[in-house]
Amino acid sequence: MCETQAELARTRFGRAGFDVSRLGLGTYHLTSDRYVSNASARALTSAAIARGINVIDTAPMYGLGEAERIVGEVLKNTKERPNVIGKVGRFEKSILARLAAEAYGDPGLMHAQLDHSLTLLGIDRLPLLLIHETDWAEWGLGDQPEHSPVWAFVEEARRDGRIGAVGLSVRKPAVAAGLAETGLFDAMLFVHYHNVIWQEVATEALAAAHRHDMGVAIGAPFRQGLLVDGSPSAVEALRAQRRAAVPPGVIRRIEMTYDISQQHGMSMVELGLRWLLSDPRVHTTIVGPRSLQELQQNVDFAHAGPLDDNLLEELRLVQQEPLDGQS
Repeated sequence: MCETQAELARTRFGRAGFDVSRLGLGTYHLTSDRYVSNASARALTSAAIARGINVIDTAPMYGLGEAERIVGEVLKNTKERPNVIGKVGRFEKSILARLAAEAYGDPGLMHAQLDHSLTLLGIDRLPLLLIHETDWAEWGLGDQPEHSPVWAFVEEARRDGRIGAVGLSVRKPAVAAGLAETGLFDAMLFVHYHNVIWQEVATEALAAAHRHDMGVAIGAPFRQGLLVDGSPSAVEALRAQRRAAVPPGVIRRIEMTYDISQQHGMSMVELGLRWLLSDPRVHTTIVGPRSLQELQQNVDFAHAGPLDDNLLEELRLVQQEPLDGQS
């Protein structure tokens, strides 16, 4: 396989001010505690950049800084300059673990975490910094985020030139919509609840982001493996587990989507990724491959582009099944 190929489609990332490839690389799984060696993680990150991915998402908590270090090592050895999305927060899984409770209210400690991230990444400035788990109460954002300690930190880091745009990293739709409506944020990474199964949940959050010209990235598009297999055996296993986060309606939607994927000769991964590529509200989808093979599959699916209108209409009908399984 050639190391380079046709460049992935790119689009403007809202008011964040830079262009992003429609496919981004997440580094959550590229760490030793996810059974991925440093050598494999470097090779995969380098391959992603060579294949046209120009946005890399990372965070201090990913491998307790290991992911940031790996990205930094790759950046030292490439002429390309991908847009690195970094984060502040999740102090309990970072160099500030012992001071985690205090750090959520202390701009000085937030600066210490950012300094460490920039050092590991080998860069002087992050194009985009996200407030990790922005919907956590620990941040104390309330109705006026601009008066919170983290916003004081954000303004100082911007003045110092160490960060560019600022965004949300959220999974609660109502909180995401409310924070987007403040007009303070340039971008949003919305995780877990905008995908081919949960199609309608993020409607208000995405509408608010659009009104404020925010860049929109979708993370964990397959719910960390939940949505990659809808076969009868996988569905039976889900039913047996009786997970509160996967009620009967969700399982039924997975079955329906799997049947559609089979009728069209696609895997659930291809169908789900291309469904997101069909959504004009989404600028980039952050995938988390653990191998070069998975990376190449994702890139190939991205090159295949959006789904056709007839298939999208079939998938829209899946929403008729209530998520909670109640009629």
